[in-house]
Amino acid sequence: MNTSLDWSALRDFLAVAETGSLSRAAKKLRLSQPTLSRRIAGLEAQLKAQLFQRTPRGLVLTEAGDKVLSGARRVEQEALAIERQAEAAQAALTGTVRISLAEILGALWLPPRLAAFHAQYPALCIEVLVDNRAVNLVRREADIAVRMFRPEQPDLIAKKVGTMYMGLYGSREYFARRGEPQTKEDLKGHTLVGFDESMSQRPPVQRLEAMFSRDRIVHRSTSFIGQFQATLAGIGLGVHECISADADPHLKRVLPEDVNHPLEVWLVTHEDMRRSPRVRAVFDYLETCFTAEKNQLQGMAA
Repeated sequence: MNTSLDWSALRDFLAVAETGSLSRAAKKLRLSQPTLSRRIAGLEAQLKAQLFQRTPRGLVLTEAGDKVLSGARRVEQEALAIERQAEAAQAALTGTVRISLAEILGALWLPPRLAAFHAQYPALCIEVLVDNRAVNLVRREADIAVRMFRPEQPDLIAKKVGTMYMGLYGSREYFARRGEPQTKEDLKGHTLVGFDESMSQRPPVQRLEAMFSRDRIVHRSTSFIGQFQATLAGIGLGVHECISADADPHLKRVLPEDVNHPLEVWLVTHEDMRRSPRVRAVFDYLETCFTAEKNQLQGMAA
């Protein structure tokens, strides 16, 4: 193997191998597709081997590519460990900290709470990754994640900062038009703003939708904010995070004893990044915010 082979070439190779697509890998790497295509061609020329084969299902590894894959993953682990340790050694509270949160928390809850943080740490930039999936902290997809479950990876540090409840809400306009359900049986006559089909097999979603007549699920969305807006518009009842829905005067919670979904809230970071002063500052600030709003998370009066 040519000794000039560097980590960035293997990083490009890994992104294509894992996504099976030049376009998806380019988006992940923040490159143009032609640039990434040239880089992969250059790597293949350097190794004197074809690494990918085009198929109707996308790009798949050749036998040579499969052999490169395991070594590339080992190099990735070492490179990322070096990056994390180097960042942890930086004492200055400058630079960027990337936080991953689910849509409602990232788009609605977090922004109003960052003004006080920026006043205290004006040289820090907070980059918010709004993503409902669990990002890979080992691969530095984020420095800190807010998760609704406790992670099990041994190299991650996690701290439970509260329990977030989800309840059933309707708009004031909807109740004026359709009436307010008083019992679980009343829900059969109401419409529901539901989850998209990709979540329809999850047990909590199935239990919720079973309370309504199937033909009364009149709206579905992949976006939690889209669902929130549909409920505000009076399309139907919807299940939403209490910390956001309780704060909206146009929404009212109903049947809290029958529709009450608790989710543990965990702050998570990699053990190496916890040593970084800037990551620790953001981690501790988020913990303070969640702790101070414990009652709001649970859907209770402050």
